[in-house]
Amino acid sequence: MASDARPAKAKLAYEEIAGLVRRQIVGGELNVGDRLPSETRLALHFGVSRSTIREALRTLQESGFVERVSPRIMVVRRDDDEPVQRELVRALRRNNVTFADLHGALFLLEPELSRLAAERAAPGDIRELEDNLDAQAAHLTDFATWNRLDQEFHLAIADIAGNPALILARAPITQLLMPALDRFMSSERLTGGALARHRRILTEIRHGDGEAAELMTRRHVDEFRQAWEQAGLDPQLPIDDLALEDAPPAGVRAG
Repeated sequence: MASDARPAKAKLAYEEIAGLVRRQIVGGELNVGDRLPSETRLALHFGVSRSTIREALRTLQESGFVERVSPRIMVVRRDDDEPVQRELVRALRRNNVTFADLHGALFLLEPELSRLAAERAAPGDIRELEDNLDAQAAHLTDFATWNRLDQEFHLAIADIAGNPALILARAPITQLLMPALDRFMSSERLTGGALARHRRILTEIRHGDGEAAELMTRRHVDEFRQAWEQAGLDPQLPIDDLALEDAPPAGVRAG
């Protein structure tokens, strides 16, 4: 477990702890098969009661991120073991979902998640987003790490928004898009530009301005499509086709 977690606010402690662990799993800090610390150690780590930890672990287990292999041992499970999630991804692939399709979905989902996050973010949430952007700034040319941090940033905003339906709708999009992003986001111009927009989004979330956060996020999603097209990539290309192609030179991707 990461050592910089802070005690969550009491009312939603178990939800926030579950969100922190979930982001560590999605971000690769915790891998499939990794054993989670005991309930006692987790309670001390997060500064909460064991009952709160049990509720957080129950939430993670029900959502398919962890599984209990013995009465006292819980481990990270493979994320694609979740039947509903797996079937959603399969359905999208069967329909040859394109970048344009995913962009349209992000254009609807991401601004709303940012608006809700601006209305609901607590000081601890803001600190977590700030820490993520500091890490992004330190890894602008380490593209694999930057892409992971980018994913964590948007996932953190979704968690702060607190709408499970929107989070579930976005999850398969991330799973389909990430292999392509690992090939596409490979220049400091792209990572630096995205970081600048992330900072604008965070500024509006920090100020509690939902409309401005929504607007900044909509611009961010549009800039993503513009960069895609400037790289000479066809928006109508099935996303799996790009993920399987040999990566073009980074200079070409940069536009």
